[in-house]
Amino acid sequence: MALALQAAVTVPRCPLDAPYDPRNPFAQILAGKAPASIVAETPDMIALVPIAWERPGHVLVIPRRAVRNLDDMTATEMADALLLARRIAAAQRRAFGNTGYVIQQNNGGGAQHVCHVHFHVIPNTPVEKVEHATPAQMEGMRARIVAALDASGD
Repeated sequence: MALALQAAVTVPRCPLDAPYDPRNPFAQILAGKAPASIVAETPDMIALVPIAWERPGHVLVIPRRAVRNLDDMTATEMADALLLARRIAAAQRRAFGNTGYVIQQNNGGGAQHVCHVHFHVIPNTPVEKVEHATPAQMEGMRARIVAALDASGD
């Protein structure tokens, strides 16, 4: 029985106590070594279009600082991330007409695929799954959200 339980436990990709890996995709974006479709920036945060989404308008909010999970963020960074997520959610509503959204954030669990803390801002738009967006798809998504941010004066 104990062996069966042990086999059922999956090892997380981003365990909470592991060191920060500067080779992760977000670190590469922050270092200017990888492209990104950035929709908004603050001194501490960047909002960008992910490479894959299930719902059009999906945006990620990431801290500029190398930080693995929520436990390592400062209170100011957490507040900045949620304030930017709220701005993005309002722009999503203007751009896509959605009536709601989800903010999702994972810490060391099986759903965390990039070991740099990030917040998913997912509008309740109809499902249109994209597994690996082209640069043109990402730019189109970025342009719609930026236009909606600009329309609000944000």
